[in-house]
Amino acid sequence: MLRLVRRHQKPKYDEAGKLIQGCPLKSETDRNCPGKVKCPIHLKGVGPDGVPVRETLRTRNWTVASEMLLEREAGVKKETPPVSVAEAIRSYRQLKEKRADDTKRKIALLTDRLKSFLERRSMFNIAEVKLPDLVAFRDGWTGADTTRRRDQEILKSFFWYCFHSDFIVKNPVIHLDPITVERPKTDPFTQEEQIAIFKALEEFPDEYGRRGSEIAQQTKAFVMVLRYTGMAIGDVTKLEKSHVSGLRIRTYRKKTGEDVFAKVPQFVIDALQSAPHDSDQYFFWTGEGKIHTRTSKWGVRLQKLFVLAKVQVVEVQKTLRSGGKLKKEQETVRVSAATPYMFRHTLARDFLEHGGSMAELAELLGNSARTCEKFYSKWDKRRQDRLERNLDDLRKDDPITKLLSELTGPYSPHGPHKSN
Repeated sequence: MLRLVRRHQKPKYDEAGKLIQGCPLKSETDRNCPGKVKCPIHLKGVGPDGVPVRETLRTRNWTVASEMLLEREAGVKKETPPVSVAEAIRSYRQLKEKRADDTKRKIALLTDRLKSFLERRSMFNIAEVKLPDLVAFRDGWTGADTTRRRDQEILKSFFWYCFHSDFIVKNPVIHLDPITVERPKTDPFTQEEQIAIFKALEEFPDEYGRRGSEIAQQTKAFVMVLRYTGMAIGDVTKLEKSHVSGLRIRTYRKKTGEDVFAKVPQFVIDALQSAPHDSDQYFFWTGEGKIHTRTSKWGVRLQKLFVLAKVQVVEVQKTLRSGGKLKKEQETVRVSAATPYMFRHTLARDFLEHGGSMAELAELLGNSARTCEKFYSKWDKRRQDRLERNLDDLRKDDPITKLLSELTGPYSPHGPHKSN
């Protein structure tokens, strides 16, 4: 007899004892997980042939799992529903209609490419799509690993939607292997690099080569907000005037509706208020057009600033472009390996090195404690000191350590023993 069980994920707690990951339940028969995201459902028991069964159903929805169990026991196979690729895509986009504009743009790009790819293969029914088709579709992707991984996440989300909507009987993305992203290590700016960047702001030119122009004033304010709030470049780009109150700048809003603010020095507010504003609502954006387009332009401007400041400058070969067409000629250009996101890492390092806790940093940056531990734990001096103290206390009473110390002298937590 087969039955459904939940395979509860191992719980993980923060320093305050709050559950940050996993599930506190232990019994697989208890299906009422307290978290919003339920634990995976497995099929367990003995099959008709007497062979023990333990397999995942690849779902967390108990209703869906129950239907799958009934179909398996009855030996019933669903008929393939005649849903077109275009209709499935339209339905999926409708589901995502309330998402951010940038998210909807990425979904539209990926699903349009999928539709065109399937049409070239004369596949118009979504149920006709198999795993080899998706592998071939993915093989044609170009771009960075992070972009390809994001596109695959959208692709998987789309086909899971089709599966749960009964558009398809078997989900072809189940065995689609993940895309590995080898993300380069992001280090914070050194003090010397930060000084060079702020000095370069005084000489930052506009598009006509003029120094000290309104462009330089606006760029200075932008960089100061990046440096003292730890916000991402896109969030600074769409910073609203109503989000600045006194010395406080709103960095983000929690899911509970509470606003989180970062307190900044007075000169940051002065630079922000005195710089030219792009609109009555925003500091650095007119509010027209796409926010990702304006963010990209700010990225180009900051890249010029890093090169001017001679921060992590390298030379690369660039293909010339003329009239919208690429030329074969190559030219050597100077670019910087620095990115605006390094300001966020800089704030995290300084905050932790000066006694801030990981939970407080997560609150400030709008990340989960798990994400902060992954990327910023190396700067948590208090955690490292506590770890070393615990190791010292352990070794003071360790009989093996005492025995080995007789050969070289007593164990000292302050360093190696020096014999006379």
